[in-house]
Amino acid sequence: MPKFTVRLSDGWKRAGDHMSLILVPILLAVMQTDSIRQVLTYDGVHFGIKFGVPASVVTIWQFVDPPSTGVSVNAGLPLSLPFAVVVVPLVVLLRAGLSAGYFGAIAARLVGRDDDFATSVRAYFLPFLAVTVLPYLFVVPFALGAVGVGGVGGGGAILVAILVLAPLLLAVGYLLWATPYLLVLRETGLLAAARGSYRLAVDGGPYLSYTVGYAALVVLVSAVATAVVVNVPAVGLPVGIVGGGFLGLVLNVTTMRFVADVD
Repeated sequence: MPKFTVRLSDGWKRAGDHMSLILVPILLAVMQTDSIRQVLTYDGVHFGIKFGVPASVVTIWQFVDPPSTGVSVNAGLPLSLPFAVVVVPLVVLLRAGLSAGYFGAIAARLVGRDDDFATSVRAYFLPFLAVTVLPYLFVVPFALGAVGVGGVGGGGAILVAILVLAPLLLAVGYLLWATPYLLVLRETGLLAAARGSYRLAVDGGPYLSYTVGYAALVVLVSAVATAVVVNVPAVGLPVGIVGGGFLGLVLNVTTMRFVADVD
């Protein structure tokens, strides 16, 4: 199997065939208003790194660690009632539609299908809606139990998140990150795609090597991206959103090709 760096170089070249899709990671990054607010309102010097796998549309926020305190559940918008009740479901629907069209269009070009963005939205909207909603359903109850509603506060919540939630999310992320790619490559259902991702993950081999290479890239890029975007937001934020959109497209294209190869 080609090394991760070879695959990344190939993905960089192939991304030129999908340049119109760069609007999707850019739009999703702009919709992450809570992260943008944290960056713009922060007064100080901040450095950080991120860990991640290519489980969704990759945006600048996979590489930037916004300054925050405690444990938070980021839904991409301020969660104030009644604003959240009306807007958050609409945002979730929009995210699902954009992700379905984005992944479907990348896969279609790779395997020689004629499906365009709109066709992919119609074909994969429901499974991608589930992929979009399930992480929130998994994280929110845990976070609420840890921080609030009578739970542990302050440092205790952070300790719970570090010792329990973070390793659990990393494990689930590793096992299931190929799910959205298999959805559009195999044109199958959500459960079948999730089972396929699990099998690839437990087999290790190229899947494990690719995951390690991807995670290492995220760590390296995030150290620079976080420093620039957070500490020089007037320039770093707009450049990061656009540049992160292109890098995200490259990484999603690269990963789609990898999953197609190992599958």
